[in-house]
Amino acid sequence: MITKTVIKDYVAKRCPYLASLELEDKSLVQLLEKSIDNQEKYQELLLDQIEDGEEADSLINLVDVFKDYPHLKKQLIKYASNKPKNKAEQLVEKYNDDQIVSKLSRRYFELIYGKDKCFRCDVNLDGEEILNQGLLSKITEDALKNKEIKVIFEGQIEFLDFRARFDIMVRQDDGSFRLIEVKGSNSVFKSKDDIDKGIKDKYLYDMLFQYYVYSHAGYNISSLAYMYSSKDFSLKIHSYPLDDSEFNDFFIVKDFIALKEETMSLKKYFDGEYYVPKKVDDPSEYTIEGIIYAIKDIAKMKDVKPEMRYLCVKGPRCPFTSMCFPSSDDPDSLFKLTRWNLYGGNFRVSEKLLSSGVTKISSIPDNLNTYSPFKSDQKRRNNVVTQIEYQKGKINKKYVIDKSLIKEILEKDYLNDDIDYLLFFDFESFQYPIPLVEHVCGWKQVVSQYSMHVVKKGYDLSKHDFDKGIGGEVRHFEYIANPDVSGYMNPSIELYETLKKQLEECGIDPYASNYRVVVFNRNFEKTRMNEFVKEYIGLAKSELIEFVKNFNNNVVDLLDFFTSGGMYSKDFNGRGSLKVVQPTLASDKDVIEYYKKILPFDLSYSLDYHKGEKCLVYNGAICLDLYKSLLVRSHLGGQKEGEPSTSELLAEALAYCKIDSWGTVIIYDVIKNVYLGKLKLDALFVQ
Repeated sequence: MITKTVIKDYVAKRCPYLASLELEDKSLVQLLEKSIDNQEKYQELLLDQIEDGEEADSLINLVDVFKDYPHLKKQLIKYASNKPKNKAEQLVEKYNDDQIVSKLSRRYFELIYGKDKCFRCDVNLDGEEILNQGLLSKITEDALKNKEIKVIFEGQIEFLDFRARFDIMVRQDDGSFRLIEVKGSNSVFKSKDDIDKGIKDKYLYDMLFQYYVYSHAGYNISSLAYMYSSKDFSLKIHSYPLDDSEFNDFFIVKDFIALKEETMSLKKYFDGEYYVPKKVDDPSEYTIEGIIYAIKDIAKMKDVKPEMRYLCVKGPRCPFTSMCFPSSDDPDSLFKLTRWNLYGGNFRVSEKLLSSGVTKISSIPDNLNTYSPFKSDQKRRNNVVTQIEYQKGKINKKYVIDKSLIKEILEKDYLNDDIDYLLFFDFESFQYPIPLVEHVCGWKQVVSQYSMHVVKKGYDLSKHDFDKGIGGEVRHFEYIANPDVSGYMNPSIELYETLKKQLEECGIDPYASNYRVVVFNRNFEKTRMNEFVKEYIGLAKSELIEFVKNFNNNVVDLLDFFTSGGMYSKDFNGRGSLKVVQPTLASDKDVIEYYKKILPFDLSYSLDYHKGEKCLVYNGAICLDLYKSLLVRSHLGGQKEGEPSTSELLAEALAYCKIDSWGTVIIYDVIKNVYLGKLKLDALFVQ
């Protein structure tokens, strides 16, 4: 059976093997069974993408698969995870409602047409989900024929060997239907800031496929629309999830294809003309008919083998890559080639290498110009060259270090005579489809927490107490909002006010330039502060806005030491996130021996996210979701019997964030002491 899942994934990856598995129920179950075993590792990869400033848009979302294959849900769920969830994970699962926008979309139409004119196909009278595919299709068919029903939710239409689920069908006065696809975010659009720039290919083909199936099944579809939340909507009434009076302001329903209007640019694609998203040799492959014919051809094949292509890891990463190609986890796999900004590998070059049979980094020809050169800065050592040399066996040291580059960065941003303090800083934030606090729109990042280690010039880590966060001219400060106290109040203003006071407590002039704010990958922190400066004028005092501007101007990035070629480790394996760099350095035997002599506490303990079985927040995914889950719980009446207290969970979130900012202190201290010659590493020093 050809479904939307098959269409979207084939458009995204052009992978015959994946399509062949999804076409068969049994194979799909086997695919997910194998892949779910690897889900935790895959989630870590997505978090790395987020930290590295990339968009983490997974190829297959299990929720989408369940929706497209409801009859397999019971069989699939048993593979979801045998790992027991701790109290924090259970709370996140209970209150982090990933179907909130769908629920609200149904309420939107009930308010317009009346609840008695709306019908949901996929649940029975007892509210239980209908898993039988034939029954669901029959219920949908009856609802579409019933002229008394104006709006049909969550229906399914079958035609020959096609099956397509829809979100909403609205009956028009002339008997035709308006097909509406509901999206929980603006990630379907090519530009998050300007949705009129178009829809990503796989989502457009999703709609084209639905139109193809429904029209061939005999239904008159007069227009296709997306329903999504307004990026300008913010709360006016404190009510969760939304007050009925706010729905018209919250939702936008926009026809992007009006089949009866000659002026709509996409009408021609339904008249047999090609939709070609990019320049290709064979445009027919990119029509919806061409996609369907290609998938039908795949369905006829008896044995489809996976084909290694760079699309496996480019853009939306396929979570099954390591299942298809176990060698892809090998540090020598071409998939592991570094992509750090301008100093990393080039996708097109890598694709050419794969097409010519080169699957290992060590097999890359010495003359890269054959494939077009990798991007590089001639003043700096190229990380991709270093990684290739490692895999070719040309370097036998654990690190490659360029002291001249390290000196340049240190003297400019860290050891300058005008700098008296280094503030090692880490934000945590949350976002949600609907606004949970005042003065912010849906899907906007809301900063709710930070951890900061204030390090004074001449600091001495041998006199520091990590648990107390004091000593040796190093002090730890932190903040986290309490949703049980603040409720709908936006935590951002109080957060920055607290930060300003803490600097003053240390004797630091918040508006001065004698301190640097040290982060790892500056994009996230700087973007959040720029948003505050831009969006909180009139809400926050002018002196607070000026402080945030100055604080932001003082930001420096530890990642520069690594992307510049100042320090590269073979164990980085082409990656550069904090969760890679920090443990690599902290587990180095020379680093361990050095800090064992000077620290009055165990270094590994202070950098451990898994402190015993009672640790509730042990990775970034939980920390990102926890605060918004606590906010939702607060809006719904607060802590329920048997649930962990807010104070307990906030303490866990603070402990997690503290380890992140402390980790950057250690990274900096390692770099500085290597430069000063106090810490000896197994390194090749280059100029």
